[in-house]
Amino acid sequence: MIPHDVKALFAGGNLFWLATADADGVPNVAPMLQAWWADEKTLLVGDMFMKTTRANVQATGKVCLSAYDEAGDKAYKLVGTASYETDGAGYDTAQAALAKKKPGKTFKGVVVFTVKAVYDQTRGPDAGALIARL
Repeated sequence: MIPHDVKALFAGGNLFWLATADADGVPNVAPMLQAWWADEKTLLVGDMFMKTTRANVQATGKVCLSAYDEAGDKAYKLVGTASYETDGAGYDTAQAALAKKKPGKTFKGVVVFTVKAVYDQTRGPDAGALIARL
């Protein structure tokens, strides 16, 4: 199970970083703000401007997310797999959430990220420790 403070950090308009890799293993990282939890282990990340990120998710599905909470001095990493959707339940959920937050805006698609593992990235002796495996 993903701890509540970890889930809170990756939703609600908090800045986080989404890392992907292409078929040749070339990495890419991009800042993200629009994300919502669909269920206990699935995070929906809205696509407004993705190019390389979208192509990499479609090519490999390899994704990692990282976030830091300056106020609480906590940092976490989520590792998992992803798909890119332009319709379906995940897309509809993200569109509805965006419509409430920013009326008139729409996503091109949504990255449906399935969390496989959660790691502590907070400075200190527990940095890099596995928190949860799903």
